[in-house]
Amino acid sequence: MTLRQWHHPPAGTRAAVLLVGRPAAAFALLAALVAGQVGPVTRLDAWVSRAAYAAAVAHPLWRTSMAALTVTGSTAVLGPLTALGCVILLVFGLWRQAVFAAVAMTATVCLRLVVLVVVARARPADQLASASSYSFPSGHSTASAAAALILVVVCWPLLRRRWSKILLAVAAGGWALSVGVSRVALVVHWPSDIIGAWLFVLVTVPGTAAVLGAARGRGAPEVTAGLPRRQAG
Repeated sequence: MTLRQWHHPPAGTRAAVLLVGRPAAAFALLAALVAGQVGPVTRLDAWVSRAAYAAAVAHPLWRTSMAALTVTGSTAVLGPLTALGCVILLVFGLWRQAVFAAVAMTATVCLRLVVLVVVARARPADQLASASSYSFPSGHSTASAAAALILVVVCWPLLRRRWSKILLAVAAGGWALSVGVSRVALVVHWPSDIIGAWLFVLVTVPGTAAVLGAARGRGAPEVTAGLPRRQAG
């Protein structure tokens, strides 16, 4: 999937299949393996979690840095930042991008809660940070990955320089990756919870773009419809 396909999605069913088909299949498979407690997955999760616990206990500075980093992926932080970003987009007249950002983030967070209850996976026992509810997929990893992906999708056509686009993608992706690592490092999530979160975001965010793009003829916003043509190409 290319960034051009993100910003100029084909209409209808083809768009949905193109943008979300493979990650949706991968997520469904992983969710089934997790819910069924399939041996290889649970054993690998347990092995990584034991190693993460040992590393955090042996290196307090690592644990402290991970605790500080993990806060940046909470919805308490990203919710207001997303709202602020939408306001900024509206101020600059980019209301379609603002709608996309708001809908994509809201849909991702809400749909994750449905999956959370359906899979109903318990968290690791040796948690090194406070956490509640079920485990799959990770909430912090979902929110941070969604925020990073939405930021790249919205800002990519606004940036003129290739190096600035690459810098944006690397910085946003690196941050989301780090938040996911921090959840495992603090033993509040299994590794497969993080992978599941990333796959889930690859379904909900491009899925939102596809739905809004397909509905454009009925008055719904398109992600880049507010951009000048020379920027959106």
